[in-house]
Amino acid sequence: MTGLAIIILYIILAIIGPYLNSADPTKTDSTAMDQLPSLEHWFGTDSLGRDLWVRLWLGARVSLTVGFVVTLINQFIGIIIGGISGYFGGTLDMIIMRIIDVLYGIPSMIVAILVMMVKGGSGISSLIIAMVIVGWIGSARFVRGQVLQLKNQEYVLASKVLGASSMRIILRHLIPNMTGLIITNITLAIPVAIFQEAFLSYIGIGIRPPDTSWGQLAQAGAQVFRVYPWQMFLPSFFISTTMLSLNLLGDGLRDALDPRMRGTTKG
Repeated sequence: MTGLAIIILYIILAIIGPYLNSADPTKTDSTAMDQLPSLEHWFGTDSLGRDLWVRLWLGARVSLTVGFVVTLINQFIGIIIGGISGYFGGTLDMIIMRIIDVLYGIPSMIVAILVMMVKGGSGISSLIIAMVIVGWIGSARFVRGQVLQLKNQEYVLASKVLGASSMRIILRHLIPNMTGLIITNITLAIPVAIFQEAFLSYIGIGIRPPDTSWGQLAQAGAQVFRVYPWQMFLPSFFISTTMLSLNLLGDGLRDALDPRMRGTTKG
């Protein structure tokens, strides 16, 4: 519940935070460079005199949006491919899994970096495409494993005997029985996507100025860390607490939605 409260707070601040301070996030001010937090600039200013409070919550919009959108797209693709592979099995399953095995051997971060370098873009859409190309693999393997377990259950076999179509079995029996685990998987995958965005922006091939994100702010703060450490500490703090909160939330959902985990926890 603490993790959920923190995530809700960050989402609210990402929406309304920039409007709580009248500072222009793109306006540079040579007389206000690298200032400490004050009543005028709540989180201080960066090396160009821009207000860090406003830029940090504008960056939160980008980081959270990328994290949620990438995860939902990856889960959607993974559910479709994994569900088809696990339910129909046979040669189709073998072909899909061999393709996944080949892609799984390539680090997803390397693929994202190569795609961003080839596309040469720095916008949110380019970043999402780069992170989605192989990001669905883990979800597909997870869903396939769940389908293999469920498709031989008595209620599924009974539906087949009664003449239910494959689509009806998938939509009415398999997916509803995996909903809890899928929600948990989504919750645990969001912080991974947020970290990937932060890392790509940190090394300079993700979000680039004048746009901002938590990763881009951390990259800018790292350049002056020895002199103005708070400029790196602030975005790093929010990246870390967001990832920790989502992981705590995912663990809690797993315990709440999976009866087997509840039994293990109590034991």
